[in-house]
Amino acid sequence: MRQFFQAIFAKIEAADYQYLAEYLTADEQALFFEMSLPEQRHALNVAYTAEQLAQAAAVDTFMLRRCALLHDVGKTRGDISTVDKVIAVIADGCCPVLARKWASAGKAGWIQNTRHALYIYFYHAELGRDKLLKLGLRELAEIIAKHHKAPAEDDPLELLLLRQADELN
Repeated sequence: MRQFFQAIFAKIEAADYQYLAEYLTADEQALFFEMSLPEQRHALNVAYTAEQLAQAAAVDTFMLRRCALLHDVGKTRGDISTVDKVIAVIADGCCPVLARKWASAGKAGWIQNTRHALYIYFYHAELGRDKLLKLGLRELAEIIAKHHKAPAEDDPLELLLLRQADELN
């Protein structure tokens, strides 16, 4: 419920724009601003939380901030509305196998739009990776691609903190 209201009342402040300019290049900012306003706010919240989590860790905080800001760039504005996201979360919680099976890219009418929202919900990490690879951001892309995957022994600390910060937001 908290996330729903955060999405409804999302806004970006002047300090947030300064933060983005400090950590993202112009091309990276363009990707960031392709996301919906609620996704932008979420990414900023994840970045601020990740910063706090990293205070006592030996981690590349510059990379961590960039990962947090760009972790959802696979969700382009118009792909998944707040209502679609609620439906996707419920579907994933109730019947994850069926929801993943029903997910399909492409929009055309209410049913296909819902299927597309499920597709974005389940595959946005890979879609984001592909966008970042086009910019030559290999290390960042690999972390983003794994942020919803099960933890592995060789996961970098930036990925572990990103997952934790994302979960908290």
